[in-house]
Amino acid sequence: MRRKGWNALGMILLLVLCSCAVPEKPAVRRTVPDGDRIPRTLAILHFENNSITEPEKYHPLSKGLAAMLITDLIQNQNVLKIIERNKIEEILKEIALSQTGSVDNATALRAGRILGAQSIAFGSFVVLGKNVRIDTRIINVETSEMIMAENIIGLSDSFMQLEQELAKKIARALNATFRPAGKAPKGDIEAALYFSQGVEALDRGDTVTADKYFKKAIDRDPSYRDHINAIRKSKQ
Repeated sequence: MRRKGWNALGMILLLVLCSCAVPEKPAVRRTVPDGDRIPRTLAILHFENNSITEPEKYHPLSKGLAAMLITDLIQNQNVLKIIERNKIEEILKEIALSQTGSVDNATALRAGRILGAQSIAFGSFVVLGKNVRIDTRIINVETSEMIMAENIIGLSDSFMQLEQELAKKIARALNATFRPAGKAPKGDIEAALYFSQGVEALDRGDTVTADKYFKKAIDRDPSYRDHINAIRKSKQ
C-alpha cells in the first residue's frame, strides 16, 4: 500500500515538474493532415533526457528509445516510410546533435530536410523514481506545422509498454496503424538501459561491449530480443 502511495506521489510530482520546470518551447501551429497531404516519410530523432532521478544513468535512453520506436514502426506497418537509424545517426553527427541530445523545432526541421523526411518526430523523457514521462512532437518538415504533441506517463517497470503506446500515437497521428504482435510485454527500464548501452557501443564499432550489454538486456527481459536482432541486422 505504501509503495502505491509513493508511486502516486511520484506521478503528481512528475506532472508538476514537467509542466513548470521545463522551459516552454516556441509555438508551432498544429494541424491534422488528411488525404494526399499526409507526410508519409518519418524520421525519429534522439529524445532529450530531462530525468530528475540519476540523469547520467538514463542518458543512453536518448538513443535507445528512438531505436525502439524506429524498429517497431518499421516492422509493424508498411504505410509509413521510416528513415533508417544508421542514416539518422550520420546526419546527427554532422550537425553535432548526437552529443548534446537537445532538440528544438529549428534543429529538428534542419535534420528533417537533410534526411529527406516529410515529417520529423522528437521529444524528451523524464525519469522520477519509478515513474516515466515521455513527451513527443511530430512536425511537418515542409510547412513547419505541428502534427502531434503528446505525452505518456507510466511506471518504469513497464517501459516497453509505454514505448509501444507512443508508437501507436505516432502512427495514428499520420493516419497509419501500429499493430504489435500480441500483448506488449512490460519491458522494464533496466533492460531498456542495457539495450540502449548496447546500441551506443554498436554505433562506436565496439561489438564486444555491445554483445555484453545485449546479453544483459535479454537475461533481464527476453522481450528485448526482437529489438536487438533488428539493430544487429541494420548494422550488417
